Amino acid sequence: MKTAIALIVLVGIGLALLIVRSIRARTKNRKHDPIEYYRGWGGYRHPIALQSKITKEEAEAVASKGGAYLIGYFDREGKLTRVVKTLRDSVFFDFVYEYHPNGRRKSATVTNAKGIVNGAALR
Repeated sequence: MKTAIALIVLVGIGLALLIVRSIRARTKNRKHDPIEYYRGWGGYRHPIALQSKITKEEAEAVASKGGAYLIGYFDREGKLTRVVKTLRDSVFFDFVYEYHPNGRRKSATVTNAKGIVNGAALR
C-alpha cells in the first residue's frame, strides 16, 4: 500500500513538472505586438510579469472609470523593454529594461510618479 501511494505521488509530481515546463515554454515563445495593454502585473523581479492582456479600448474604458492599466512595449525578439503604469491619466511608474546581447537583463530603470529615477544594474 505504501509503495502504491509513493508511486502515485511520484507520478503526480512528474506530471506537475511537465505541465509547468510546458506552460513556461509556451509563454516564453509567445509573440508580442510592439505595444500591448494589461490589467495588472505580478512578481517583484524584473522584468515584471504582465497579466491579463486587454485591448486598447478596454484600457481606455478602465481609465475612464479612474482605474489603472499597464502598457507593455516589446522589441522584435519579444523581450519586454518598457512598462508604463497609468493611473487617472498620469504615469504611476515607468520601467525601462535593457538586455545584454545574450538576452540576459542588463539593467532596469524605474521612474516613479514624482519623476524620481532609480536605475539598477541587474547582473
